[in-house]
Amino acid sequence: MPTLHPRLPHVADPVLVALVFVALVLVAMGPGIAPAESEPAQPTQHELMAKRGLIRYRGAWRTVQEIDLIERNERFSLAQREWSRRLERLRREADDLGSGDRAAEEIRELADPAAVSALAAAIVKEPSPTVRGWYVEALARIPSPDAARVLVSIALDHADPETRITACERLASTMPQAALPTLTAALRSADNGQVNRAAEALARLDRQEAVGPLIDALTTRHIVGADAPEGQMSATFTPSGGGMAMGGGPKRSLVDARNAAVLEALVTLTGANFEWDAAAWRRWLAARNAPPADFDPRRG
Repeated sequence: MPTLHPRLPHVADPVLVALVFVALVLVAMGPGIAPAESEPAQPTQHELMAKRGLIRYRGAWRTVQEIDLIERNERFSLAQREWSRRLERLRREADDLGSGDRAAEEIRELADPAAVSALAAAIVKEPSPTVRGWYVEALARIPSPDAARVLVSIALDHADPETRITACERLASTMPQAALPTLTAALRSADNGQVNRAAEALARLDRQEAVGPLIDALTTRHIVGADAPEGQMSATFTPSGGGMAMGGGPKRSLVDARNAAVLEALVTLTGANFEWDAAAWRRWLAARNAPPADFDPRRG
């Protein structure tokens, strides 16, 4: 039988013949060979950072949260500067017979946390006790930890006793719990005067949690000597112990200071009076905190 060969059509164009031949070869070789695919495009830096949640902002890659925080802080700083200018204007208007009452009311009713730093600075330089009272009232109206810290600082260390009392009263009525840690810590101060001012403030807060720290501060021990300013104790404090502070220079000695304001605060808060007997005060406190005799911890 004669061998059959596929017949190509008669084609005059040699290019077309070559193309047909290549096609036949590819068909004969089967599907194992496929034309090469082009390599995928490499992602850009912006695309890579975007997958990580980062955005180019002011010369750095930042998260959306970081950008939001930066912009909020900038707005807050701008508002703080604006309040400094505004408070100075209100203070000038407070002395004006025509607008004084309105300006005073606007100061007392401030409630913007951005005004805290302006109020704190104004209290420091304000000579009028009345106006300082307006500033304190405004701070007590502001729901901000910064406002609480400024009020505690005023209650503890302001030079004017009436301003300290005003701050204590505002703290007692609005944020006594926020003031308690700082005031009780001040009972361990190296400054004997600050110990007593802290006790005065705690008495006005009327917080029973302060009784234990007050007992510990009834008598405090400080270093005094020729190198300490007259009428002031040095910056070293220890709640107990004794002996002499030795070293070069003028001799210094440890002295015990009875803190009258601490005793007065204890009497005010407890209704008891064991005078300077710290051990008696501690026994009283332990008895007050003890459970009743018929208490059964197995009961709910």
